[in-house]
Amino acid sequence: MPLKRGSRDSPRAGLKTGHYKGRVDEMLTVAQLAPLKSGDPYLYETLVKIVSAVNATSQNAGVDPATPSPAPTPIAALKVQAANGWFDLAITDPAASRPGLFYFAESDVTAAFSAPRVYFLGASRNLYVQLGNQTLYWRAYSQYVGSLPSAPVAYGTPPTAVIGGGASGPTPLPSSGSGTLANGLMRGGNGFGVPAGARIVKPAVL
Repeated sequence: MPLKRGSRDSPRAGLKTGHYKGRVDEMLTVAQLAPLKSGDPYLYETLVKIVSAVNATSQNAGVDPATPSPAPTPIAALKVQAANGWFDLAITDPAASRPGLFYFAESDVTAAFSAPRVYFLGASRNLYVQLGNQTLYWRAYSQYVGSLPSAPVAYGTPPTAVIGGGASGPTPLPSSGSGTLANGLMRGGNGFGVPAGARIVKPAVL
């Protein structure tokens, strides 16, 4: 019995290419490819390669018209030490990840992180910065361009303040946050922003 075009019983009726760990669905699926496998194998293989290329580009660039990519796994730990006004941070993140994972650190004078200062670490998991004799709380998180940010992990449980020591510098200016700010409202743990990189519209909750 011949299979109908687009039938759920067709082999590979909905083509989905291989994906990175953490992605649930591919951006592009084509349900009508299966009948072409026997009828026009050259066209079938060409379309398979096109779909694979589109999805690989989507995953690497973090571009998806439907929904942001899932947040990365939270980092495992954050270590902080300080002396003479220098703060030394080290992020531990053994989770499997694909290329393009970026790290952020935040400091604030309160454990609530209501107005944190944001430090973009890029692909590095270390920060060594001179901030003078301030008493600061720290936390860190990761994010892909196009994904939601991971849940922040603070230094200490509960969050523990770290004293910089040494001479005091100028009073820090108010934090300007980071990333795309929804309605201009600053918030901690924002990373590149949500929508991330101003590329993706976060779906509304009905």
